Amino acid sequence: MKFAEITTSKKKEEFGMPKFFLKFPDFIIHWYLLHHPFYIQETNLENAKGYHVTIYQQAENIEKLLWELQQKEVDILLLYCDIAFPSIIDISYGNILHSLLVLEAAKKAIKRQSKTLQHSKFLIIDGKENFMTNIVLDSLYPFVNYLSIYTERPEYFLQRAEEIYEEYGLRLELFSDTRLFQAFNIVINCSNDMENYDYKLQKNAFFFDVAQNKQKMQRLMARRNDLLLSNGLLLKWNKKTYLSKQIEAILRITEHSFYQFLQQDYHKETLIKITNLLQQKEITVTALTCFEKRV
Repeated sequence: MKFAEITTSKKKEEFGMPKFFLKFPDFIIHWYLLHHPFYIQETNLENAKGYHVTIYQQAENIEKLLWELQQKEVDILLLYCDIAFPSIIDISYGNILHSLLVLEAAKKAIKRQSKTLQHSKFLIIDGKENFMTNIVLDSLYPFVNYLSIYTERPEYFLQRAEEIYEEYGLRLELFSDTRLFQAFNIVINCSNDMENYDYKLQKNAFFFDVAQNKQKMQRLMARRNDLLLSNGLLLKWNKKTYLSKQIEAILRITEHSFYQFLQQDYHKETLIKITNLLQQKEITVTALTCFEKRV
């Protein structure tokens, strides 16, 4: 398995052409790049092998590029552009690592809010996709004192709520009224819905979008400049700093247990193993990001 980093460029120097070719008139070079719009180079991220792909402007025929990458055994993409890619090869967004490291992300926000973990109130917005909501839930409940889930399917969580109460004495609250959002200083979004609760969030709350709901984040950015908004993390590993989606791709390729975690049904026992893996590798949260910019 390999990865491919995808970027776009208008600079003719970034497409591996011989120096003498660069002296040709621009219209000839432009014609050439329109017919050869992809430049692929081998690269590495830690011990994961892959490719760096430069796309000329907004090239068409992306399916041809993906077919070529499949022949090169690429099974995960890292996108650094706004081109819409068809679902032929998986894309790494980092959302699984965001779910696993949600507590560490929240601690960064709580410190900036001048509050404490002990007194912080956590809200999980259920995405109706069990995998992500379950990871976030199981990553949080042993460590917090106030935890709620906004959901349209409370029956799904009832047994889990009983188990959590028996194990930790924590009452997991389940509700479906957005008017209650005002009570929470930490909001973890696992949903791709566009429900409008934007003005019901607590002032200066931390909104962490693990679901990668781009449209929701853009709307919140336009409406609420008081919120601390994040949909990504900067992580430190082996004395280097990476985007969360980069480390997620590396682990998917190099760690069989992590790959299996992504492919199989969710079990808390597996979550513990993956959490231990991250701790063994000393992968730590350096900062919060929003659309890959540090916040």
